[in-house]
Amino acid sequence: MDLRQMEYLVALADERQFTRAAELMGISQSGLSAAIRSLEDELGTALFTRTTRRVEPTEAGFALLPYARMMLEQAAGARDAVVKASRAVSGSLSIGAEQCLGLIEVSPLLDRFHRRHPQVETMFTQCGSHDLIGMVRAGELDVAFVA
Repeated sequence: MDLRQMEYLVALADERQFTRAAELMGISQSGLSAAIRSLEDELGTALFTRTTRRVEPTEAGFALLPYARMMLEQAAGARDAVVKASRAVSGSLSIGAEQCLGLIEVSPLLDRFHRRHPQVETMFTQCGSHDLIGMVRAGELDVAFVA
């Protein structure tokens, strides 16, 4: 069993017609029929009863359907997780703030940033505004909060 067969199984069960299910899946009717037949051969049982106009899931087909849907949902979730992980922000961020601002004002911002981007290492420096501006210009800090 593979995910493509599960997609075909669900589409055919939902549409109840090979022609519409094949169109939905973007394959030929004969291709869909062959894939379903292959799945039935692998499982050793018919998954659909076929008439000239419609198909209906058999008891075995109905038994497999919730698992097929779950497999497709889990595969979509896995794809989403991989995409999210590949887009994760990482690296380091050097932040400075004037001593008069202190951690009281900057700390909630740092906490929120770290929750959203746990892969980013943050470094915090406190000193006077002239020193902070010089550190930003020198590339020692990425950003500084000054009044």
